[in-house]
Amino acid sequence: MYAFMSYQTEDRFVAANVAGLLETLGIRSFMAHEHIEVSIQWRDEILRQIGLADLFVPILSQRYYASIWCKQESGIAAFRRMTIIPLSLDGSIPQGAINHIQSSPLLNGQATYQQIFPGLASHDVAFTVNAGMRLIAGSRTFRSAEYNFQLTLPYLNRATDAQIVELLNISHRNDQVQHASLCAREYLPPLLRTHGHLLDPATREGLAAVLAQYAAPAPVPVGR
Repeated sequence: MYAFMSYQTEDRFVAANVAGLLETLGIRSFMAHEHIEVSIQWRDEILRQIGLADLFVPILSQRYYASIWCKQESGIAAFRRMTIIPLSLDGSIPQGAINHIQSSPLLNGQATYQQIFPGLASHDVAFTVNAGMRLIAGSRTFRSAEYNFQLTLPYLNRATDAQIVELLNISHRNDQVQHASLCAREYLPPLLRTHGHLLDPATREGLAAVLAQYAAPAPVPVGR
Protein backbone atom coordinates (compact mmCIF):
# COMPACT_ATOMS: atom_id res chain seq x y z
CA MET A 1 0.00 0.00 0.00
CA TYR A 2 1.17 3.51 -0.80
CA ALA A 3 0.44 6.82 0.97
CA PHE A 4 0.84 10.37 -0.30
CA MET A 5 1.90 12.70 2.51
CA SER A 6 0.52 16.22 2.00
CA TYR A 7 2.08 18.91 4.20
CA GLN A 8 3.44 22.43 4.31
CA THR A 9 7.22 22.61 4.15
CA GLU A 10 7.66 23.67 7.79
CA ASP A 11 5.77 20.56 8.89
CA ARG A 12 7.90 18.08 6.96
CA PHE A 13 9.41 16.59 10.13
CA VAL A 14 5.94 15.86 11.50
CA ALA A 15 5.00 14.29 8.17
CA ALA A 16 8.16 12.16 8.36
CA ASN A 17 7.13 10.91 11.82
CA VAL A 18 3.73 9.89 10.48
CA ALA A 19 5.35 8.22 7.48
CA GLY A 20 7.53 6.26 9.89
CA LEU A 21 4.45 5.01 11.72
CA LEU A 22 2.87 3.96 8.43
CA GLU A 23 6.07 2.13 7.53
CA THR A 24 5.67 -0.13 10.59
CA LEU A 25 2.33 -1.21 9.10
CA GLY A 26 3.89 -2.05 5.75
CA ILE A 27 2.78 1.19 4.05
CA ARG A 28 5.26 3.09 1.89
CA SER A 29 4.92 6.88 1.84
CA PHE A 30 5.74 9.58 -0.69
CA MET A 31 7.17 12.83 0.64
CA ALA A 32 7.88 15.47 -1.97
CA HIS A 33 10.89 17.01 -0.22
CA GLU A 34 12.59 13.64 0.14
CA HIS A 35 11.62 11.80 -3.03
CA ILE A 36 11.57 14.33 -5.87
CA GLU A 37 14.93 14.76 -7.55
CA VAL A 38 16.09 18.26 -8.44
CA SER A 39 15.99 17.54 -12.17
CA ILE A 40 12.37 16.36 -12.16
CA GLN A 41 9.47 18.70 -12.88
CA TRP A 42 8.02 18.62 -9.38
CA ARG A 43 4.45 19.61 -10.25
CA ASP A 44 4.17 16.77 -12.75
CA GLU A 45 5.75 14.34 -10.31
CA ILE A 46 3.36 15.31 -7.50
CA LEU A 47 0.40 14.73 -9.81
CA ARG A 48 1.85 11.37 -10.82
CA GLN A 49 2.40 10.31 -7.20
CA ILE A 50 -1.11 11.29 -6.13
CA GLY A 51 -2.34 9.16 -9.00
CA LEU A 52 -0.34 6.19 -7.74
CA ALA A 53 -1.23 6.49 -4.05
CA ASP A 54 -3.90 4.54 -2.18
CA LEU A 55 -4.04 6.84 0.85
CA PHE A 56 -3.89 10.63 1.16
CA VAL A 57 -2.59 11.82 4.54
CA PRO A 58 -2.69 15.62 4.97
CA ILE A 59 -0.97 17.25 7.95
CA LEU A 60 -3.43 20.07 8.58
CA SER A 61 -2.49 23.41 10.12
CA GLN A 62 -3.03 27.09 9.50
CA ARG A 63 0.15 26.93 7.42
CA TYR A 64 -1.35 24.11 5.35
CA TYR A 65 -4.32 26.21 4.32
CA ALA A 66 -2.09 29.19 3.59
CA SER A 67 -0.41 27.08 0.89
CA ILE A 68 -2.19 27.02 -2.47
CA TRP A 69 -0.31 23.83 -3.39
CA CYS A 70 -1.51 21.96 -0.29
CA LYS A 71 -5.10 23.01 -0.97
CA GLN A 72 -4.78 21.85 -4.55
CA GLU A 73 -3.42 18.49 -3.45
CA SER A 74 -6.38 17.91 -1.12
CA GLY A 75 -8.76 18.91 -3.92
CA ILE A 76 -7.16 16.39 -6.26
CA ALA A 77 -7.38 13.68 -3.59
CA ALA A 78 -11.08 14.42 -3.09
CA PHE A 79 -11.70 14.39 -6.85
CA ARG A 80 -10.00 10.99 -7.10
CA ARG A 81 -12.10 9.74 -4.16
CA MET A 82 -8.99 8.60 -2.36
CA THR A 83 -9.04 7.31 1.19
CA ILE A 84 -8.15 10.43 3.18
CA ILE A 85 -6.78 10.35 6.74
CA PRO A 86 -6.53 13.98 7.92
CA LEU A 87 -4.28 14.69 10.91
CA SER A 88 -4.30 18.11 12.57
CA LEU A 89 -1.38 19.89 14.22
CA ASP A 90 -3.17 22.91 15.64
CA GLY A 91 -6.87 22.11 15.65
CA SER A 92 -7.35 23.01 11.99
CA ILE A 93 -10.23 21.04 10.49
CA PRO A 94 -10.62 19.74 6.93
CA GLN A 95 -11.82 22.43 4.55
CA GLY A 96 -13.12 22.64 1.03
CA ALA A 97 -13.57 19.37 -0.80
CA ILE A 98 -12.55 17.28 2.24
CA ASN A 99 -14.63 19.12 4.86
CA HIS A 100 -16.89 16.08 5.29
CA ILE A 101 -14.05 14.07 6.86
CA GLN A 102 -13.20 14.34 10.55
CA SER A 103 -9.57 15.01 11.43
CA SER A 104 -7.62 13.64 14.39
CA PRO A 105 -5.33 15.82 16.53
CA LEU A 106 -1.63 15.09 16.64
CA LEU A 107 -0.20 15.16 20.16
CA ASN A 108 3.28 16.69 20.05
CA GLY A 109 3.36 15.98 16.33
CA GLN A 110 2.95 12.23 16.82
CA ALA A 111 0.27 10.04 15.25
CA THR A 112 -1.10 6.86 16.81
CA TYR A 113 -2.30 3.60 15.35
CA GLN A 114 -5.83 4.40 16.61
CA GLN A 115 -5.87 7.41 14.28
CA ILE A 116 -4.70 5.41 11.28
CA PHE A 117 -6.64 2.14 11.54
CA PRO A 118 -10.22 3.34 10.83
CA GLY A 119 -9.23 5.07 7.58
CA LEU A 120 -6.99 2.18 6.64
CA ALA A 121 -9.81 -0.31 7.21
CA SER A 122 -12.19 1.74 5.08
CA HIS A 123 -9.76 1.25 2.21
CA ASP A 124 -8.72 -2.38 2.76
CA VAL A 125 -9.93 -4.27 5.82
CA ALA A 126 -7.91 -7.40 5.00
CA PHE A 127 -4.71 -5.34 4.92
CA THR A 128 -5.72 -3.73 8.23
CA VAL A 129 -6.28 -7.09 9.93
CA ASN A 130 -2.91 -8.31 8.68
CA ALA A 131 -1.25 -5.12 9.93
CA GLY A 132 -2.87 -5.61 13.33
CA MET A 133 -1.70 -9.21 13.48
CA ARG A 134 1.83 -8.04 12.71
CA LEU A 135 1.66 -5.72 15.71
CA ILE A 136 0.20 -8.46 17.91
CA ALA A 137 2.95 -10.87 16.89
CA GLY A 138 5.54 -8.27 17.88
CA SER A 139 4.05 -7.60 21.33
CA ARG A 140 6.73 -7.69 24.01
CA THR A 141 4.64 -6.93 27.09
CA PHE A 142 1.19 -7.88 28.34
CA ARG A 143 0.03 -4.26 28.03
CA SER A 144 1.25 -3.93 24.44
CA ALA A 145 -0.43 -7.24 23.57
CA GLU A 146 -3.75 -5.94 24.91
CA TYR A 147 -3.31 -2.61 23.14
CA ASN A 148 -2.50 -4.25 19.80
CA PHE A 149 -5.39 -6.69 20.13
CA GLN A 150 -7.80 -3.83 20.90
CA LEU A 151 -6.67 -2.10 17.72
CA THR A 152 -7.53 -5.14 15.65
CA LEU A 153 -10.75 -6.30 17.35
CA PRO A 154 -13.18 -3.96 15.53
CA TYR A 155 -12.22 -5.52 12.20
CA LEU A 156 -12.16 -9.22 13.08
CA ASN A 157 -15.82 -9.66 12.15
CA ARG A 158 -14.69 -9.04 8.56
CA ALA A 159 -11.58 -11.21 8.77
CA THR A 160 -11.28 -14.45 6.84
CA ASP A 161 -11.16 -17.83 8.54
CA ALA A 162 -7.50 -18.08 7.56
CA GLN A 163 -6.75 -14.77 9.26
CA ILE A 164 -8.49 -15.82 12.49
CA VAL A 165 -6.59 -19.09 12.50
CA GLU A 166 -3.31 -17.24 11.98
CA LEU A 167 -4.19 -14.86 14.82
CA LEU A 168 -4.79 -17.81 17.15
CA ASN A 169 -1.48 -19.35 16.08
CA ILE A 170 0.30 -16.04 16.70
CA SER A 171 -1.29 -15.79 20.13
CA HIS A 172 -0.23 -19.33 21.02
CA ARG A 173 3.36 -18.64 19.95
CA ASN A 174 3.65 -15.40 21.94
CA ASP A 175 3.34 -15.80 25.71
CA GLN A 176 2.84 -12.06 26.10
CA VAL A 177 -0.39 -12.41 24.14
CA GLN A 178 -1.90 -15.63 25.46
CA HIS A 179 -1.07 -14.70 29.08
CA ALA A 180 -2.21 -11.07 28.87
CA SER A 181 -5.25 -10.81 31.10
CA LEU A 182 -7.69 -9.17 28.66
CA CYS A 183 -6.53 -11.37 25.80
CA ALA A 184 -6.88 -14.56 27.82
CA ARG A 185 -10.20 -13.66 29.45
CA GLU A 186 -12.04 -11.69 26.76
CA TYR A 187 -10.44 -11.55 23.32
CA LEU A 188 -9.16 -15.05 22.60
CA PRO A 189 -11.87 -17.38 24.03
CA PRO A 190 -14.57 -16.41 21.46
CA LEU A 191 -12.10 -16.88 18.62
CA LEU A 192 -11.04 -20.25 19.96
CA ARG A 193 -14.68 -21.33 20.21
CA THR A 194 -15.50 -20.38 16.63
CA HIS A 195 -12.24 -21.36 14.92
CA GLY A 196 -10.47 -23.76 17.26
CA HIS A 197 -11.55 -26.73 15.15
CA LEU A 198 -9.41 -25.33 12.31
CA LEU A 199 -6.23 -25.36 14.39
CA ASP A 200 -3.65 -28.09 14.67
CA PRO A 201 -4.83 -30.26 17.60
CA ALA A 202 -1.68 -29.63 19.65
CA THR A 203 -2.02 -25.87 19.20
CA ARG A 204 -5.73 -25.96 20.05
CA GLU A 205 -5.19 -27.98 23.20
CA GLY A 206 -2.22 -25.88 24.29
CA LEU A 207 -4.04 -22.60 23.84
CA ALA A 208 -7.17 -23.94 25.50
CA ALA A 209 -5.13 -25.04 28.52
CA VAL A 210 -3.63 -21.57 28.92
CA LEU A 211 -6.98 -19.80 28.57
CA ALA A 212 -8.56 -22.17 31.09
CA GLN A 213 -6.18 -20.78 33.73
CA TYR A 214 -7.81 -17.37 33.33
CA ALA A 215 -11.44 -18.43 32.99
CA ALA A 216 -13.74 -17.00 35.63
CA PRO A 217 -14.83 -19.65 38.13
CA ALA A 218 -18.39 -20.84 37.92
CA PRO A 219 -20.66 -19.11 40.46
CA VAL A 220 -21.34 -21.07 43.62
CA PRO A 221 -25.08 -21.76 44.07
CA VAL A 222 -26.50 -19.88 47.00
CA GLY A 223 -28.31 -22.16 49.43
CA ARG A 224 -31.84 -21.40 50.55
